[in-house]
Amino acid sequence: MDHDEFNKDGITKILIRLEALEDRIAYLEAERGQFREELKAIGQENGDPEEEFSDVNISISSLFETKLGEYGLAWLGNIVLFFAIVFLWQYFNDQGKPLVSLIVGLISVSGVFLLSRNFRKSFSYMSKMFYLFGFIILFFILLRLHFYAEKPLVTNEPFAILILLVAIGYQFYLAVKNRSAVLLGITYTMAMITAFAADTTQAFFLISMVTTTLGVYLFWKHNWWKPMIYLLCLTYLTYLIWLFKDHSGWLKATDTVTFYFAFLYISLTTAVYSLVAFRKQDATYPDYSILMTILFSGMGYTVLMLALIFLHFPKAYIPFLTTISIYSITYSILLKLYSPWKYSPALYALFGFFAISVTITGIYHFPDSFLLLISQSFLVLVLALWYRSHIITLINTFLLVFLAIGYYSISGELNAVNFSIPAVAFLSARLINWQRERLNIKTDFIRNIYLFTLFFSLLFATHKGLPPQYITVTWLVIAGLYFGLSILIKSIKYRWMGMGNLLVSAFYLFLVDMAKSDLIFRILAFLAFAIISIGISAYYVKKLKKNEGD
Repeated sequence: MDHDEFNKDGITKILIRLEALEDRIAYLEAERGQFREELKAIGQENGDPEEEFSDVNISISSLFETKLGEYGLAWLGNIVLFFAIVFLWQYFNDQGKPLVSLIVGLISVSGVFLLSRNFRKSFSYMSKMFYLFGFIILFFILLRLHFYAEKPLVTNEPFAILILLVAIGYQFYLAVKNRSAVLLGITYTMAMITAFAADTTQAFFLISMVTTTLGVYLFWKHNWWKPMIYLLCLTYLTYLIWLFKDHSGWLKATDTVTFYFAFLYISLTTAVYSLVAFRKQDATYPDYSILMTILFSGMGYTVLMLALIFLHFPKAYIPFLTTISIYSITYSILLKLYSPWKYSPALYALFGFFAISVTITGIYHFPDSFLLLISQSFLVLVLALWYRSHIITLINTFLLVFLAIGYYSISGELNAVNFSIPAVAFLSARLINWQRERLNIKTDFIRNIYLFTLFFSLLFATHKGLPPQYITVTWLVIAGLYFGLSILIKSIKYRWMGMGNLLVSAFYLFLVDMAKSDLIFRILAFLAFAIISIGISAYYVKKLKKNEGD
């Protein structure tokens, strides 16, 4: 191939590449134009972002005005419509025509639902508002057929409750079918209002129990945890208001059987909510929903029990708390064996032990009850090891400290309690050190609290429980025991406690024994102090020489 032919082929290839490049650019320009047309069409529907924010004041004002007009006025209009229908119903009812008022009310409700249906496509939010307020108006009309009416149209209360429950049941069906959490919350509210309106205790609690069971079931079935927590709070609030009915003259103060049933039903309601602790972990609902349910139900149950006991059983609360403690401890064991949520057994166990503490206090009173309360502290720690619960261990530690402080403030004169505090503190410290890996304890913070309690409580116990002439010698012996323990278990903490005991013994020896003790006891104390001090000093010298030799 000569030079001219080579140049001709190269130019041809370049022209071909240029033509392909031009086609590619034309294609991209066409795509860009189509993309702009689509953006323009979207901008016409939703508002062009550039035009919307070209004037900030106008855009914000326009957005606020739009939201207010669409949502705010929709709410306001429906509320006004609600009162208009209620007043229209009330007008005919006051005229002595309850049947006419019922017919007018039902026709008005039908008109509201018809508006909701007609506005479904063009005004979706307005349609939803009409739909929800239609059920609210219907419930109000049906409720006033018997309840809160001077001249009720329906005089038979069970039949009136049945009518309300049928309407609520149909509304519940629609809420589940349409998966409407808002409608479901309204349904729960209507069910609790119906329960509260009932005059009989059994009807009140049965309706509440069925509603609670349905709420937990829907959480289990459809993961509706927000409506369940709303129902939980609403239920406990309704129970609390019901407990105060007696002070308004709605119940007789002597009707104790009623409040025994109240205790039973409130406990059963809490037990139903407690079942969520058995549900397996699932990504379809947040983990904290389980914890929220347990905590809210526990706090609500505590408030209700306090109200029930103080209002109606101030002197006969021990059987209630005993039952609660047995149930809580048993349930915590079941959760430990079968629940996937590791914190749930600890929460119920703590609640059970709290109930046991109050029961013990109610039976034995202060200060005699402190012996059992402090002994219970060690039992709680043993169970905390089985639960592998760090939180029980921590709370139990501070509980022992508070019990000790409370006991010293109230009495401090019972030798059995005085010596039980250091005994429990020592055993607890050793148990925690032995099982620290089981409890996943990384620091010595909890153990140090127990040792701190041991050091001071043992000094106090010996000072209170022994004759004055033996106190210094006893403290010296305790110091020697601390040093012996430090050697046996190789812990520097007990050596420091031994030195602390020596210092306290020295101060007591020179400030108290020198002035009050007989000569023979002073000689005995000084000899014991000298022997123990010299022996400990010799131990340290020997230990230092050994370390230097190593």
